[in-house]
Amino acid sequence: MKFASKFKTIGFALTIGMFTFACSQETQNETNAEVNEAQADMNDANAEMNREYDEFNTWVTTNSERAETVTADEYREMRSEYNRRSAELEAESSTWDDETRREWEETKADWNDFENKVQSRLGKIDDVDVDVDVDRN
Repeated sequence: MKFASKFKTIGFALTIGMFTFACSQETQNETNAEVNEAQADMNDANAEMNREYDEFNTWVTTNSERAETVTADEYREMRSEYNRRSAELEAESSTWDDETRREWEETKADWNDFENKVQSRLGKIDDVDVDVDVDRN
């Protein structure tokens, strides 16, 4: 009787152990799959952010080279575009690494140099361009 009881106890322990091992393997596989998916999403997001930053940096570099020839109207449009795009990137900057932040600061400094050159050449340019026709009698 004791032999059968011990046999059943050992059998149940092995069965429970096998089920536990099978469940933990399944859970582990699911967890690994979720981690891999999250890493892939992060890599995609980082690649997208890097692409957006690279495009913006190229835009700033290209337009900064025009400091000597840009007109006031072109400058207003460029400044508006710069402000819009930089605000979008600035919102994402908390997730950047130190290298990207350093490059971002350099890009902002390049744009600031561009603005200083344009303003020294054209004077202070306001965003508001008022064109009022007044008929005085």
